[in-house]
Amino acid sequence: MKRSPTKILVLMLTSLASSVHAADLVEIANAAWSYDGTWRAARMSWDADQQLLVQGRAALFPTVSATYGRYDTERELKDLGVTQEFGTETTTVQLTQPLFRMDAWYGYKEAKSSTDIAQANFQQARQDFVLRVAQGYFGVLRAWDTLVSAKAEEKAIGRQLEQTQERFDVGLVPATDVEEAQATYDLTRVNLIVAQQQYDIARDQLESLSGQRWETLSELKDELPMKGPQPADMNDWIDKAQSQNPQVLAARYNSELTEKTAKRQLGAQLPQVQFVAQYQNANSIPEDNSATGFATGVNPDSDTKQIGVEVTMPLFQGGGLNSRRKEAALRADAAVYQYQQALRDIIQQSRSAYRTVESDALRVSARKQAIRSARSALEATQSGYEVGTRNVVDVLNAQQALFAAERDYANARYDYIINSLTLKSTTGDLQQGDLAGINQWLSDTNTLNIYQPDLEGRSDALVPDARY
Repeated sequence: MKRSPTKILVLMLTSLASSVHAADLVEIANAAWSYDGTWRAARMSWDADQQLLVQGRAALFPTVSATYGRYDTERELKDLGVTQEFGTETTTVQLTQPLFRMDAWYGYKEAKSSTDIAQANFQQARQDFVLRVAQGYFGVLRAWDTLVSAKAEEKAIGRQLEQTQERFDVGLVPATDVEEAQATYDLTRVNLIVAQQQYDIARDQLESLSGQRWETLSELKDELPMKGPQPADMNDWIDKAQSQNPQVLAARYNSELTEKTAKRQLGAQLPQVQFVAQYQNANSIPEDNSATGFATGVNPDSDTKQIGVEVTMPLFQGGGLNSRRKEAALRADAAVYQYQQALRDIIQQSRSAYRTVESDALRVSARKQAIRSARSALEATQSGYEVGTRNVVDVLNAQQALFAAERDYANARYDYIINSLTLKSTTGDLQQGDLAGINQWLSDTNTLNIYQPDLEGRSDALVPDARY
């Protein structure tokens, strides 16, 4: 008997969620577990698919049927010049037990393969659920960081525009500098509007996933153990993906199912042997309640008992039997090729996911260094602008480069988390416990007030100090 997996996440994670104040990844996952329609549908489908095995096995077990009929009969005996009118009540009970039915046996095997496919699809749905929760949670944090950066950039460019206008008013810079600063500022305003929209969308998507309105979320810690894939050998990931990936398993089970289907269609052309036991009671009553009708051959009451073995064999059905056998054999061959292609695809996906996570780990440290470099470049450009060796375009470009570096660094951290989960999903090893592990990467002190975020304060902290 298979244990239902639908309670695992709640039992495992509820205790962890109770110790924090701001909503975290575990709390979001627990809410989404019972609300997300896609996941609930997958669970119901999995439960429904378990009945396929019962239905496939039923053809091997005894079948008992009962029928009752009430008939009015008019019979004319011409030689005797007699017309009989009578009613008949017939009750029949029949038991049938298959003794030799190849089609039923392989139909049962088909059902087992169908149940295996359902199990693999359910495992994939569970992994997709874990990814959706992580993407929804970190999607809000990612959109928030982008919004803060866009607001800080708008403030910095706006300040640059004001200072450039002041310099133009006293004749220190040409009008083109003001126009360049104005054009750049207008572009940052557009970016800020888009960032605000994306933040609102991400917040709504999280609520749609979990079915709750969240006030605060825990943010990521500053320092995270982003060391790349563990284990570090790519072949370990590939080997596990080939043997455990749910999509590969589903393709393999589908190949087995189509093979059983081909054998079932072949078995449908073979003789079928079954044991039959039948009891029938028939009661005839003349319409006029006279006994004369029975003297002329109408039996008032009879009991019939039969027991034996029946052998049936289809001989010809317009070519349909043989056509279905050929179709099933061809589909079985096609399923083998699909399984082979699924293996090739998962090898490529595993390699790509591994290399992506490996690159993400390097990108995080490189992006962090890029922020320091961009800040130093901005300071040098501002100094050059003060002494007249650089123009305002150089300063604007340096400011934009700094904010772009900060956004790239934030995105690299979120990419690492999501891509690490994606890598685990290629091996079929992504579990709800991985969310609890990543939950340890969230800060106990840094939180985001979702509906009343401190955009002004957070963005002010990112605006570079003006040196002139």
